[in-house]
Amino acid sequence: MISDDSLREGMQAPGISFSTAEKVDLAKKISECGISKILISYPPAHKSEAVVASEVAKKGYFKEVFGLGRAIKQDIDLIYSTGANISLHFPFKYDSIEEIYSNVKYAVSLGKKVEIAVVDITQYSTGQLMKIVSRLSELGVDTIQLPDTMGKATPKIMERVVRESKKISNSSIEIHCHNDLGLSVANAIAGMEAGADSVDTTFLGLGERNGITDTGVMARYMETTGRHSNLNLDRIDNLSIEFLGIVLKKAGESFFGKNLPNIGRNTYIHTAGTHAAFSDVFEGQDFSVNVYTGKSMLKKILEAKHVNLSKENLSTLMERVKDLSASEGRVIGADEIAREAEELCTE
Repeated sequence: MISDDSLREGMQAPGISFSTAEKVDLAKKISECGISKILISYPPAHKSEAVVASEVAKKGYFKEVFGLGRAIKQDIDLIYSTGANISLHFPFKYDSIEEIYSNVKYAVSLGKKVEIAVVDITQYSTGQLMKIVSRLSELGVDTIQLPDTMGKATPKIMERVVRESKKISNSSIEIHCHNDLGLSVANAIAGMEAGADSVDTTFLGLGERNGITDTGVMARYMETTGRHSNLNLDRIDNLSIEFLGIVLKKAGESFFGKNLPNIGRNTYIHTAGTHAAFSDVFEGQDFSVNVYTGKSMLKKILEAKHVNLSKENLSTLMERVKDLSASEGRVIGADEIAREAEELCTE
């Protein structure tokens, strides 16, 4: 099964942002392609993301609508309040895995479908990863996602972790493959052949850095292998063309050269504020700013512009930047951020 992530992961592509209205409109079109599951937004990032999750969940476009957040109670409660199902990710670094398990147990107790992403599977040995998979399955999560967050996996690795996970887990297994090395499609196919129940995809493969697995490519693979008979390939093709127009309008023709694996500049550009906060984990110090930004990212942008803000003003700046991006459906440039920061200093 395809799990669409175009309006959350896709909005982490450099130069890309969507307004609330754009997200709701595109969600309807995605559902008309025969895709029944969507990860629609990251509600803890901004009020607009919570609104989108609530709107799309109410409209009934999909059998399953998920909102994403951290494996902490604050995020769990917020996602739950939108009416969407609960998708959580492990932190990039953690001190207590038992605390994560406790919060996952709480999420399961709320009665919604729950999926958990074990961030950056390549940081674990197979044995370590299977201990986590086994425990999450015991906690009763519906889906365990195995993300190649750093884009470093190979088909052999993906095949192995999926095969071993299926042996020990009663939960569905989903894969999420980044394309830094150009292997996202190969890894996704290897995972599906090994028994994965679903794969995260986005239209045109849009996503953080240079993206993930392309919806159109995986749709044809699934149609050819008989894994997903309800997909409408003509509508997927037409919507892919529409997304192409969106990218050209928002990010320009140069996007596609920058998005090449290995040599493209996008492989070193971050949109997620959580990635900027863990600069010792993620390479690259270039940023694309929308509602997924965070204070760490904005602080680094301002430091490069030799602008200093108090903690209070930095928080205010972050909210203003997010509000602007959400309302206008565009990324906010470094110069514009610096000007807004300087205005804050004079207020």
